[in-house]
Amino acid sequence: MIHARLPAIVAMRFAVALGVAAVQPPPSDLLALVARTRVEGTIAAWCRGEFRRGRPHAFAAALTVPAGGGRYVILDVDGTVEGLGTFARAADLSCYTRVEATKLDATIRRSDTIHGHVAPRWNTTVVCGFTDDATAVCWQYSPADRAFVTVGGWVT
Repeated sequence: MIHARLPAIVAMRFAVALGVAAVQPPPSDLLALVARTRVEGTIAAWCRGEFRRGRPHAFAAALTVPAGGGRYVILDVDGTVEGLGTFARAADLSCYTRVEATKLDATIRRSDTIHGHVAPRWNTTVVCGFTDDATAVCWQYSPADRAFVTVGGWVT
């Protein structure tokens, strides 16, 4: 989880917001989506979100591959699967509301050891994942671009 990489104050502040679901087994509706969409990989982490306005029951998931690493994807209830990015080793994925992402940004900007920012642009869920041991990237769906775009990230 991301909170393991943040200073203790940040971890305490965002422990609830970080998506405790990421350490729980995937729910049956996520497993059904994975089966229906036939995406390859094992679910290593996941969180729910409203990534597109009016679609509150979607998932962000980290899918690992046997060779190591994997990819972050969005699985929508309509069966759409969209890739976000890849990760090199272990999956580390969290979902934030716009308010939570803005608070996370303020904490990152005050940190002496974490460098970066998170700048949500819409009132939808922001998903962040570590792409390597020290680098996190955050994405949000852009209605104008009809795609997920990077809205920030940080380096620890």
